Amino acid sequence: MKTVVIIITLLFILNINLSAIQTKKPDLKKLPKYESLLKKVLKGSKEINFFDLRMSFTQSKNYKPANPELDSVRKKMIQNLNSKEYEQAIILADSILKQEFIDMYAHYTCYYAYTALGDSSKAFYHEFLMDRLLNSVVESGDGKTKESAFLIINSNEEYFLIYIYKLKVTDKSFTNLNGEPIDVFKAVDSETNDSFELYFNTSMMIEQQKK
Repeated sequence: MKTVVIIITLLFILNINLSAIQTKKPDLKKLPKYESLLKKVLKGSKEINFFDLRMSFTQSKNYKPANPELDSVRKKMIQNLNSKEYEQAIILADSILKQEFIDMYAHYTCYYAYTALGDSSKAFYHEFLMDRLLNSVVESGDGKTKESAFLIINSNEEYFLIYIYKLKVTDKSFTNLNGEPIDVFKAVDSETNDSFELYFNTSMMIEQQKK
């Protein structure tokens, strides 16, 4: 199986002074419509801003940060992938993407399954989308402090980042910054054994859940 190639590098792993970095937050009123951005992606455009795509999704009718029904489909999809039932995993991934095209677990599943099935073209397509979506999370901050927390729109984005970088979570807590909720994960890099904290700004998902 081909190893996943992740284009980005987590900034908190690097020995760089990033004290000036702050979480990038969108002006939702200035964002293009989600539907228009999605249409461009589906037509094969690689020039769109994937941060805008994720953020604009929060303004669409399908945005549900807590979605037990979709979580159940996602769980079954991962089970199929782990048991090498690749065709069924792809079917479930496609059903998720019809509702949440920004779902990185679904793109990863398609990438992995299509690679196993020998369809390199479709595998590359989903790998590209997965990379760009993950990039857009990492580029929203550096994850090292409350002020520079990664901006996420659902908890799956937190756990996908943790999964793809092979991090082991040892504790999770909660804090806030000027009233904005922040998730704090204590994690260990499974390859280097380095320990650090990861900060995720969950304000967008919490605000939606209050509506």
